[in-house]
Amino acid sequence: MSSTGTASPPRRSYEELGAARALARTEAALREAGGRRGRRGSRGRPRSGWDSLTPTEHSVAGLVAEGLSNPQIGERLYISSRTVQTHLAHVFAKLDMSARTQLAAEVTRRSGV
Repeated sequence: MSSTGTASPPRRSYEELGAARALARTEAALREAGGRRGRRGSRGRPRSGWDSLTPTEHSVAGLVAEGLSNPQIGERLYISSRTVQTHLAHVFAKLDMSARTQLAAEVTRRSGV
């Protein structure tokens, strides 16, 4: 993601090609090798509310709504279940929620299903 909050051209290309899992594997390998994709400067997102969620937090929330456990979400996103737990803690804090059922209901409401 660029500092403006939009996806970088390579990231968009991966997503448009339906290769998000390949991108996730590549990013995981880079993290394991000590690489970081961090940003410098101010964030373009609000601090709370639905729009404050990162793309990964949105993905985790969607998978929670599908009924997946933390280990299952971690497998899908190529991250540890502990990292899933951290993402969920951030989501719950940003959305002022405390339960997976609340999150699942909100995801469902927003998706119009």
